[in-house]
Amino acid sequence: MRQINQDLRAGQSVSEAFGTVIDEQIRFQLKLAEEHGQLASSLGQISRLLQTAHQRQQKIKRLLQYPLVLVVILAMVIMAMKILIMPQLTALAPPTRNSQLSWWWLVVALPFAAAIGLIILYVAQQPILRRVLIIIKIPLIGPIVKLYYGYYFLMALTVMSEGGLGFQEILVVLRQGKSTTLLHQIAERLANDLANGEWLANAIKRFGFLPIELQLILKSGKSQTTIAEELTALTALYYQRLTQRLERLLSMIQPASFAIIGMIIIGAYASLFLPMYRTIGGM
Repeated sequence: MRQINQDLRAGQSVSEAFGTVIDEQIRFQLKLAEEHGQLASSLGQISRLLQTAHQRQQKIKRLLQYPLVLVVILAMVIMAMKILIMPQLTALAPPTRNSQLSWWWLVVALPFAAAIGLIILYVAQQPILRRVLIIIKIPLIGPIVKLYYGYYFLMALTVMSEGGLGFQEILVVLRQGKSTTLLHQIAERLANDLANGEWLANAIKRFGFLPIELQLILKSGKSQTTIAEELTALTALYYQRLTQRLERLLSMIQPASFAIIGMIIIGAYASLFLPMYRTIGGM
């Protein structure tokens, strides 16, 4: 904060002063807000979004504390049985053919893990717009990502609309940003589609995460002030939907973690006691 204060006193803009501690997406949004006179409103919305993300992270950590303790205890018990008990049991009888097949799970697990790693690497190397369009199709997290980026785009649109810009002017401004930002890539695609004669509704549908209500507002023919008010209301609605969806997902974390721990326990006991039963049977 001291460095930011020094940069502001030296004459830097807010987006420049905060540029070293925020990502490029937020910095670009702050720059737009500075240029169009809605800095206070934009800072409030960004602050609320970041605060919500921080609160969710803290809640996830609290929800996972107890399951993680159980996992650690379970791992210690399994290791103790592997090290102290299993060598004594296997020494009582020669290993059977079935006990030699326990490594086969690697044949399935390793290619599966490699495939997941390659998919993640492929997605990470895509431009941000392409990356978002892929992620929104993933179950569970896809709907949340869809709402998040829909809300993110609405925030930028609302700020510039309140500054008196029309939709075409907004696209021109967004295209002036860095080509790596999501807002630039959305504006570039929308502008090209509209220039090729595409209907606004169809152009918006192609993105998958942009609110379909947006084309109803922009094509209503109402005054700029009314459009800005409706965009503000839609932005608030999307924020509410985002928080509700996050709460539902968080409520599923602990039951899902206990179910996974239960399956691990069953698998661990099977891997430990089945060889034991075979050994006892061989005796």
